[in-house]
Amino acid sequence: MRILKSRRAISGAVTALILVIVSVALALAVAVFAFGLFGSFGNTNAGVQIIGTPTVAVINKTVTIGGRPTNASNITITLTMKNSGSAPAAINSVTVGNLTFTPGGRNVTITPSSLPSGFDGSVTIKVINYIGPLPGSLANTNVGGTVPVSITVSEGSLTPTLSVQASLQSSNYTVQTK
Repeated sequence: MRILKSRRAISGAVTALILVIVSVALALAVAVFAFGLFGSFGNTNAGVQIIGTPTVAVINKTVTIGGRPTNASNITITLTMKNSGSAPAAINSVTVGNLTFTPGGRNVTITPSSLPSGFDGSVTIKVINYIGPLPGSLANTNVGGTVPVSITVSEGSLTPTLSVQASLQSSNYTVQTK
C-alpha cells in the first residue's frame, strides 16, 4: 500500500493545458479538411496537366486598320492536355513569352473551350491579329528554341498555373531594332 501513496497524479493545470492543446489541434484539422486545404497541398494542378512539349507558331503580317497598314501577328499554341480531375476545367489565361491573353475576346480562341473530366487530347490556342511588339523568344532567330508558356486553368475551387517550355516551331517575325 505504501508504494501507491508515493505516486503523484498530473496536476489539474497540466491536464487543462493538454486538453486545450489537443482541442486546438483537432479544430485546425477539421478546418483544414472542411476547406479542402489538404487536397491542394499534394495536388497543385487539380488533375489538369500538360502532356509533352507544346508548339508555338508565329505569322507576322500586315493588316489595314483605319486605312493604314499595320503589323499584326497571329500566334498559335498547340498542346496536349489531360484532365484527370472529377470536375471540368476551363482555361482562364495564357501567357506566351511575356504576353498574357484571356479567352473570350474577339482575338483569342481556344479549341476546345472546356476540358471535361477525363479529357485527354489536343488543345489549340489562337491569338489573331495581335498588334504590338513580340518578345524576342517569338522571333525567327529562335525557331527550334524554347518559349515559356503558362496556362492558368480553373477546376472547381482551384486555379493552378501550369508552366512549360514550348518549342517555337515556325516564325516569320523579325525583331525590330530602333
